[in-house]
Amino acid sequence: MPTFARLRIGAVLISIAAVLCVPASAHATRKTSNVVIVGDSVANVLRWAPESMKPLWSSQYNAILETWGCQQIIDKGCSASSQLSALDRIVSHRRDNIDVYVVATGYNDTGNAYLSAAIRKVAREVKSQGATLIWLTYRENGNVKIKNRMFNDIVRKEQKKLKLELLDWNKISRKNKHWFSGDSVHMNRFGGLQLARHIKKALDAHYGYGASSTTSTTTTSTIVPTPSTTTDPTTTTTVVG
Repeated sequence: MPTFARLRIGAVLISIAAVLCVPASAHATRKTSNVVIVGDSVANVLRWAPESMKPLWSSQYNAILETWGCQQIIDKGCSASSQLSALDRIVSHRRDNIDVYVVATGYNDTGNAYLSAAIRKVAREVKSQGATLIWLTYRENGNVKIKNRMFNDIVRKEQKKLKLELLDWNKISRKNKHWFSGDSVHMNRFGGLQLARHIKKALDAHYGYGASSTTSTTTTSTIVPTPSTTTDPTTTTTVVG
């Protein structure tokens, strides 16, 4: 066999060996992450205004919505669709290889001691699944302003104890009244878009992706069916639900 042919075959074999020997960690940033967004009627804008999910649709995250009106964190809600609590929804995903849970629920709950216990129960379940927990602070406005101020103090205390990751939605949304409907807590369609954008930013921060990230992995978003997905509640005047 001619010398140049042997050299060419040798180069090909070396190239193949190099590809086969690339460590798994080299491909870690290409992995699609499964993310569950858990929320009550406040975060449910992501469902009834699905166009607000565009920031997540175009990302490397496979976003699954578990947003249900009247949802509570560990107790049954006030509607047929919210008989499963936020914790129940999280438990239902035990076999789904979820990487991150984003919790944006609690507007229908009351009691500081209750909230502390609820956060701990959710955190234990998420940890048992080997997933990460990102908790949104509550918007301090409307008829839940005082309650949510106390709730946010509890969330920050538990964050320090449990080493949770926080998305400070209250701070982000404070000066953006045009994102919200008449009750100043539920979002309009544009507010939903901003919520999705900031959830994506929190996920990017968790994974260490910079603003100039070149990651181009595409994914889909799963929305659990609900009878009211086409209802636009932007004229609602109450927070509960």
